[in-house]
Amino acid sequence: RYALIICIIIASFILAGCGKDKGAIPESPFSGRDTVDLSAYTSMSGQGGESRFVDTTVAEIDQLMKDKESFVFLAAYEDSQYCDLLMPYLNEALADKGTYAGYLDTRKDPSWSSNTDIDDYDLFCKRFGRYLEKDENGNLHLYTPDIYVTKKGRVVAEYQGVVEGADDPENALTSA
Repeated sequence: RYALIICIIIASFILAGCGKDKGAIPESPFSGRDTVDLSAYTSMSGQGGESRFVDTTVAEIDQLMKDKESFVFLAAYEDSQYCDLLMPYLNEALADKGTYAGYLDTRKDPSWSSNTDIDDYDLFCKRFGRYLEKDENGNLHLYTPDIYVTKKGRVVAEYQGVVEGADDPENALTSA
């Protein structure tokens, strides 16, 4: 059920980006780059196939949006059970569509203990604040996993949450 929702989001992104040739899959700005090693995601063991994620930063995402690019990116980190549960579904959906997504690792730096510690978090909040929830102190907080689908530099879908099997059934998958 949840994999279907993810596939629908990815498919809508791809179809929305098609021009005159409705069968064409638009080139991702992440295509052709080295992909992220997903082996630390325990849910990916035995999945086979290549990673469909490319390391990205908030600054790069901001520039891609300024350049009116169409792309998908995921904010996540390896030690999150919620991100771990989502990863194989999203990676498979990207592989099925033959495209790549950006991967914003919110724990890339070992000193980062919160998603709010990422470089350029203020820029992230400026760009995506309307999609973020507030924490117990009223501050904008990036909760992961969080998927953004952009078309020509504008967010057309945002998907935050977990998948079946996560501990907190109140935090089911959401969609924009």
